[in-house]
Amino acid sequence: MTNSTVPEQLLHAVQDRTTEMRRWLDTDNNSETLMAHLQHEPVDATWLRTYQRLGRDLMSAVGNAQEQSPRRR
Repeated sequence: MTNSTVPEQLLHAVQDRTTEMRRWLDTDNNSETLMAHLQHEPVDATWLRTYQRLGRDLMSAVGNAQEQSPRRR
């Protein structure tokens, strides 16, 4: 693996995690449940664990990409 492919791989990881989250939100009533959760209404524990896992996965991919990005001064 060359250094020139690392940024591309990290970007793809972010895109993949974003797509995974969007697909999940488009399934069943997950988008409506998200709105309920954001309005502090109770949600199913399984739904919440999945949402939190997908969010952590996405934020981890973003963090990895940021760590490898050139620093701007």
